[in-house]
Amino acid sequence: MEIIVGKLSGFCQGVKNTIKKAEEVLDKKDNVYCLGQIVHNERVIKDLEDKGLTIVNSLDEVKDNSTIIIRAHGAEKDIYDEIDRRKLDLLDLTCGKVKAVRIKADKEKDNHFIVIIGKKNHPESLGVKSFAGDNSIIIEELEDIDELMKNDFNSLYILSQTTFNEEKFDLIVNEIKSRTNKQVIVDKTICNATSDRQNEVGELSKNVDMMIIVGGKNSSNTKELEVIAKDNCKNTYLVQNYLDLEKVSFKNIKKIGIMGGASTPHIVVEEIINYINNQ
Repeated sequence: MEIIVGKLSGFCQGVKNTIKKAEEVLDKKDNVYCLGQIVHNERVIKDLEDKGLTIVNSLDEVKDNSTIIIRAHGAEKDIYDEIDRRKLDLLDLTCGKVKAVRIKADKEKDNHFIVIIGKKNHPESLGVKSFAGDNSIIIEELEDIDELMKNDFNSLYILSQTTFNEEKFDLIVNEIKSRTNKQVIVDKTICNATSDRQNEVGELSKNVDMMIIVGGKNSSNTKELEVIAKDNCKNTYLVQNYLDLEKVSFKNIKKIGIMGGASTPHIVVEEIINYINNQ
């Protein structure tokens, strides 16, 4: 049985930076909190919790005079305002690519109606929208365009969640353009690492008997990889670790493709390879 691991499998640069800086502050300080999961991967979170990190869902859970980490996905504007008001020690680990989208939304909101194409409930999309203000909307599906068209606008400025599906982004943009004669400015802010990984999964999944996507099941970029792989290889599995493969049959499988999401440690992929080789 041949196993092919995607060349772009595993941590993206943004996640590497986030984990490195989180570990550095945990070595120096106590009472370190993170608002939400620092990255969408259970293994990474457990490792950081073992080093002293406390994950919270609200700033109400954070003690005064503590350090608060803003995770790679960023946060909404009022969160930053509250941190400033309470004079908490802030370590903002928002991915640079996400920050760039946020800055663009804030800059263009007075000139255009802002459209954020992304997952409606994803922290990144919600964070960008909070900087865009009321003159904005998040669009996840084609049917959401109906709600956009109810707004009065002279021009649209379209941005993307950095980990959104590139093909779906293009589909939504084309539909928006077909339904308005107003100016439409498209700023495709999908991260290069995301689009490159999606392209590699698309090609790899065409040439294997089985695809295994490795990552957190609440990870947006991982879910998109699963969708793309399934388009070409129906025999596709999204797993968090090798235990999720216990009920999977490898009978008559000659070639397997593996791709780790942007928050997936390489050791998890290695454990999966070892498990398959022992079947």
